[in-house]
Amino acid sequence: MNWAARRKLTYMTIVLATLGMIGFLIFRQFTNVTPTCYDSRKNGTETGVDCGGSCSLYCANDLSSPKVRWVRSFQITSTVAHAVAYVEHNNPTAAAPLIGYTFKLYDSNNAVVVERTGTTFLGPMGKTAIVETLIPVGNVEIARTTISFTEPIVWQKIPTTLVTTSIKTDRTLIENYMYSAIQNGTRLSATLENTSRYGFRNLDVVAILYDKDDNVITASKTLVPMLSALDTQVVTFTWPFMLKTPAVRIEVVPRFNPFTSEPL
Repeated sequence: MNWAARRKLTYMTIVLATLGMIGFLIFRQFTNVTPTCYDSRKNGTETGVDCGGSCSLYCANDLSSPKVRWVRSFQITSTVAHAVAYVEHNNPTAAAPLIGYTFKLYDSNNAVVVERTGTTFLGPMGKTAIVETLIPVGNVEIARTTISFTEPIVWQKIPTTLVTTSIKTDRTLIENYMYSAIQNGTRLSATLENTSRYGFRNLDVVAILYDKDDNVITASKTLVPMLSALDTQVVTFTWPFMLKTPAVRIEVVPRFNPFTSEPL
């Protein structure tokens, strides 16, 4: 190879190397992006795809599923029932903004009388109650009730200030009253005290009545449109009948949604 050919080859090698370096830098520019929790990749501090680590979502296997402690139906009239599921979860900094569920109510022959499907949320760690009211059951006596969650629960992290949020219940009063001109009923009044610096909209409040053996007698639910921060409010529950068994213990369960809560 003569001198001119070698020089030409050297120039071509330099040009190709330069072009290769430029191409590599362009490739790095487009592929070496900052990891995010929304890029459909497992990167950064994530322990799964867009979950775990510093992401707001927990991964599917990080947390335990909620436990249904009991599920019951309560006859309100001869043709209408309430269905209640008492649920617990022990995930301190987790909540679920949307879960789907289905109640199934069965007769004594184990045949499904009615199904009721709905959606709700699960707040921070602790006890809660999922309630479906005024379910038409015809004149059938309900013998068994079940609940199932229709989709996997997606847990999200919530601020620690919401984990310690407390809505206290005191000054409960249960009494008989004239439900109609010809019928007596039962009325429960309870005072809610919001000790937090958050305001809560559309607060679900569930009342559960227990007998002396701690068996559930009945339950109901009411909606509080707004409970302001550091405020108190009286809520009322009614049943169109007098209790056949005295209520010895009253449990009032305020259900606040941490994803719609507003700081003071």
